[in-house]
This record gives sequence, structure tokens and C-alpha cells, in this order.
Amino acid sequence: MNQSNSTEEKLAILEKRLNQTIQSRKQLEDEYQHDWTHFSNMLTQLSYACGGLDQNLDNALTKLRGLLQRNSGMELLKPVMTESEAHIQSVANQVQRNLKDAHEVTFATLNWLLKQPNLSKSARSELQRIIELSQSQHVSIMHYMPLMITLLNYCQRLGSDIVSAPEQQSQAHQKIVLKLITQLEFNGSTEQQLNLIARKLKGKLDNTELLSVLVNLLETIIDGVSLERQSAQNFLLEISQTLGVVQGTLNQSVNERGHYESENSSLNEQLQSNVDRLNASVQSAQHLETLKQEVASHLCQLNETLKEKLALEEHERQHFERTTAKLSSKLTHFEQQVHHYKQKLAEQKFKSLQDSLTKLPNRAALEERMRVEEQRFKRTKEPVSIAVLDIDFFKRINDNFGHSAGDKTLQVIASMLRKAVNESDFVCRYGGEEFVVLFPNTPIADAQARLEKACERIRNIPFKFRSEDIRITISVGIAELQQVNQSLTSLFETADNALYEAKKTGRNKIVLASAVSN
Repeated sequence: MNQSNSTEEKLAILEKRLNQTIQSRKQLEDEYQHDWTHFSNMLTQLSYACGGLDQNLDNALTKLRGLLQRNSGMELLKPVMTESEAHIQSVANQVQRNLKDAHEVTFATLNWLLKQPNLSKSARSELQRIIELSQSQHVSIMHYMPLMITLLNYCQRLGSDIVSAPEQQSQAHQKIVLKLITQLEFNGSTEQQLNLIARKLKGKLDNTELLSVLVNLLETIIDGVSLERQSAQNFLLEISQTLGVVQGTLNQSVNERGHYESENSSLNEQLQSNVDRLNASVQSAQHLETLKQEVASHLCQLNETLKEKLALEEHERQHFERTTAKLSSKLTHFEQQVHHYKQKLAEQKFKSLQDSLTKLPNRAALEERMRVEEQRFKRTKEPVSIAVLDIDFFKRINDNFGHSAGDKTLQVIASMLRKAVNESDFVCRYGGEEFVVLFPNTPIADAQARLEKACERIRNIPFKFRSEDIRITISVGIAELQQVNQSLTSLFETADNALYEAKKTGRNKIVLASAVSN
């Protein structure tokens, strides 16, 4: 008797310890789930904060959010997190480069304003303060944007100085603003309004009219940016709502799955109990008749339990099919939304890398291509040549025949350059009347031969302005990348120096960088 009591006491102690262990484990699991949820929410918010900077980064962050919302394990999260980190680093580097370039241009603009003779003493003093502010700021968005706002407010207050500026200075401002407008890329009504403003700027405006057009330009840009931002916000809101519905459906499915598993486990235990009782009856039966009755009773119970189990499984299957159909519908809608927005982003990126007048790639596209070719040169050591071209006396065409004649000239020469070089060569409009041609896997002698053919064709184009025949020529500087430690940016400067030599020594010629060095 004492031994039995002792055994029961030991069992009670073990049961108590087991319950304590279970409670401790449940507490740890609850704490882990709480920490994971907090971490997942923070990552999700950070991913939304990084949205819109880069298409590849957005794709990686979307995959990361999807995995986080599905409570995926680290074996699925790690590769996506690694991919996201790589894109974030790339975007961060690009943002820093853009901020640095913008800061340098801003500082140059401030110094240019400071040199203007018509500034009043107070305006000059305020401008000096802004310059000191720009020198003390770090190159970051949080510091750079207030500086830009201050500079824009200052420029607005200089409206009276613009109105009183001489007409020649006003026309110079028109050309500068017109050149800047060609670098803006918007769609729809904003694009139409910018085209209308550009047409006005090509005409002759007095100072009051120019100021009005500039104000209209600022309003148009602000409206365009607001529309783009609103479109992006609406898209993100739709995506968030869709993901919320999907997450809710998945959570509900998980909860109901747990309920089904609990009921199924109970039915399995009941079946096992019925089988055990049936076995016990068979083993303990004394009479055949009694055994028949007991077996019949047990089989009836087993049949009822099996019917319940089959009904539960059928109900679970139907629920699974309904949930799957609902999720499939939502995800199809989600894919359509993402596809539509990806198309819009691709169109915007294409426009941002294209010169709107000549339809050639622009300066931003050239910088991207130069990075690619520079890396390829380091791997393959294949020759790369670059040429900088400038239309001779282009200003005379604008001054004598108007900007429309100048635009037509640029378009014709752009088309001729594309046709004169190889398909693999990269032709772009660098800015104004300047073009750049990048020759991958091409030594300088071959690049020179192609450009001589292009120059000859351009010289033979029968330009006609106001019944007057005009012969147009171009000057060219060429350089070849030969050293692994040399960058294409420095090579561009070398070709640009060769172009300067061509213009200085008579124009209408091609000068090799090696000849300038010698």
C-alpha cells in the first residue's frame, strides 16, 4: 500500500513538472512569436519606406514582404534578404552619387548667381548666406532638400531683378529654361502643358511674359510631381489592401485547419478506442452469441465514427477549395496590378533615358552604358573607343533661322549618325549640339573610319533654310581606352580635349587624342 502511494506521489510530481515545462515552453513560444511579429512589421514598414527608388529593389522588397506575411522560415528569407541588401546598397550608392552631383551643380549655380552684376546689396548678402549654408551641409536628402527650398524661395524673390534685366539676358534665360524642359519626362496633361510652355519659350518674350511662363512652368512641374506621387500612393494602397485580404484569408485558413486537425485527432482517438474495445471483447468473450452482439455493437460505433471522419474530411476539402479559389482570384488581380505598374515604370525609365528631340539615348543613358563597357573592358581587355562630336557654328543656325531650324538640324544629324555607324555602336545626344558615340570592341582606327564616313555624309546633306542652302559640318575628338586603371569618364575628357583641338585648329575635322598628346 505504501509503495502504491509512493508511486502515485512520484507520478503526481512528474505530472506537475511536465505541466510546468509545457507552460514554460508555451511562454517561450509566445515571446518568440511576439518578437517575430514585431521584427516582421518593422521590416515591412522599412520596405515600404524604400519603395519607388528602383524597380529591382521594389521587386525584391515585394518578395520579402510576401514571405514575412506568410511567416516563412529563415531558409526562404535569407536569399531574398541577401538580394534586397545588394539592391539597397546599389541604390544607396546611386542616391549618394546623384546627391553629390546635384550638390555640386547647386553650388556652381549659387556662385554663378553671385557673379551677376544686377544683384542688390541685400540680395547678394542673402545669397552669400545660402552659399555658406550649402558649404556647411552634408550631402544627404534631409539636409539637401531644405537647401533647395531656400534656393527656390530666393529665386522667386529675384523676380523683380529678372523683370528689370536687359532683353539679351532674358533671351539667354529662355534658352537655359528651354534646355532644362527637354530633360523633363512626364505623361498626359503635364507633358502637353510642358510642350506648350516650350513653344512659348521658343518665341520672343518680354521680361514680364517670361516671368509668367516661369511661374506657369513651376506650377506645371509641381502638379506633375503630385500626380505621379498620387498614382504611386494609390498603387501601393491597392497592393496593401490586396495583401491584407490575402493575409486575412490565410490566417483564417490556418485557424480553421487547426480546428479540423483537432477534430480529426479526436475522431482518430475515438476509432482507436473502438478498435481496442473490439479487441478486448474478442479476447474476453466466453460465448459466441455474446461475442456476436458485442462485435456488432463495436462495428456500429466504428461505422458512425468513420462517417463523422469522412464528413469532416469532405467539409475540410470543400473549405480548402473555396479558400484556394478566393486566394487565386485575389492573387490574379494582384498580378495584374503589378504588371500594369511595372509597364508604367518601364515606360518612365525608357523616357528618362531618351532625348525627347532626337529620340537618341541621353546623357544619363550614356553614363549607364559607360559603366557597363568599363567593366567589360576590365574582363575582356577588348578595345573601347569614344568620340565626342560638336556641330560647327550651330549658334548661327539658331540666331539666323530660329530654334525650329536648329531642332530640325539636330534631328537630321542624329538620324545620320545612327545610320553611319555600326548597330552595336552607342550614339547619344550629350546636350545642346554635342553628341557622343561609344564604340565597344573597336580600336580607334576603326572608329575613325566610321566617323569619317559619317562626317562625309553630313557634309553632303542639302540643308535648306528660308530658301538658303547651308552646308553643315562637325568636329570630332576620339580616344581609345588602353589601360585597365583608366576610367571611361577620364577617357571622355581626353576625347573632349581632342574635340577642342579640332575646333581650335579650323573645325570640320577629326582629331585623335594620341595626336593631341604627342
